[in-house]
Amino acid sequence: VLECNWKVFVENYLDGGMHVPYIHGGLSSQLAYSTYKTECFENFSIQSVKASKGENSSGIDFNERIGEGALYTFLYPNFMINRYGRWMDINYIFPLGHSRTEVIFDYFFDQRNMDSLEPDFVEKSLKASDLVQQEDIWICESVQRGLGSTAYQKARGRYAPKVEHALHHFHSLLNRDISQVLK
Repeated sequence: VLECNWKVFVENYLDGGMHVPYIHGGLSSQLAYSTYKTECFENFSIQSVKASKGENSSGIDFNERIGEGALYTFLYPNFMINRYGRWMDINYIFPLGHSRTEVIFDYFFDQRNMDSLEPDFVEKSLKASDLVQQEDIWICESVQRGLGSTAYQKARGRYAPKVEHALHHFHSLLNRDISQVLK
């Protein structure tokens, strides 16, 4: 359970990877951002990025988990699929109130090459995934506190046109649905 609005969690996910270099140091060092790509479809979006062979300062081996790269799929309004090499996790997002959200994580890995898996692959992958999730919880809860502060002024900001395609797509779908309800 996170102390943030469900949309804050979704927005963090769909920001085109903008927060990753600042919040997820270990993961970031393994991704080649020049290859980051976002595609939007009717009710879902896909963000993909190829792996980099950079240094990892987190102490967690992301290389085996990431494989050739990462694939992030968002199905509107509240379902995410994250694919890293042989590892996949899914996130179900459930609003619990204005500033509370439950996220349920399920994990899967490709069993076709079980013989080539290191014995601790699952343990290492769970540790890497947990680190990323804890970092996301921290930033999402921080954003929620900021939104509730007296210093925050409701303003209409612009999207970063090169990276926030999926975020704009989410807001458009949400606006469509809310407009239908209000009719």
